[in-house]
Amino acid sequence: MEMSATRPQRAKRNAKQDAAYYCSLGKDKEGFEAKYIDSFKGRGVFSCRPFEKGDFLFEYRGEVITKKEQENRERIYHNALKVFMFDFQFNGQQLCVDAAREDGSLGRLVNDDEVNPNSKIKVTRVDGRPHLCLFAIKDIGSGEEITYNYGNSDWPWRSKVVI
Repeated sequence: MEMSATRPQRAKRNAKQDAAYYCSLGKDKEGFEAKYIDSFKGRGVFSCRPFEKGDFLFEYRGEVITKKEQENRERIYHNALKVFMFDFQFNGQQLCVDAAREDGSLGRLVNDDEVNPNSKIKVTRVDGRPHLCLFAIKDIGSGEEITYNYGNSDWPWRSKVVI
């Protein structure tokens, strides 16, 4: 009987383990690229390979701040920076991820889609700290733009009339 000289395959991480791994590294996963779309939308994030429903995509990274600090920053930020503030609840406390600083991460470039998003942000605990992670809510094909629903808000682009 001949023994195969192939290396054993590593077990695939589940989506939560994948999220924890990349959050702990503070890096984005391979398989995505940022592209300029147009002057209205700016940049967006596109898949370079297929992803399955439930897969971890990447983290919406930035500085985690309190509600009070968020209010202070919103008073001094230009409107173009305010869109990078993401409110969330963690351990009964209202917090915010401020991703206004350009840091090369992909999460801050994901565009809003209130009608047909393909991902969703979930608060994920890694080493006791909150992280905002995007997970696919449907299968995503190669070349597809990654989007999520920013939630109930009067975002200015949602009222844009296209003629």
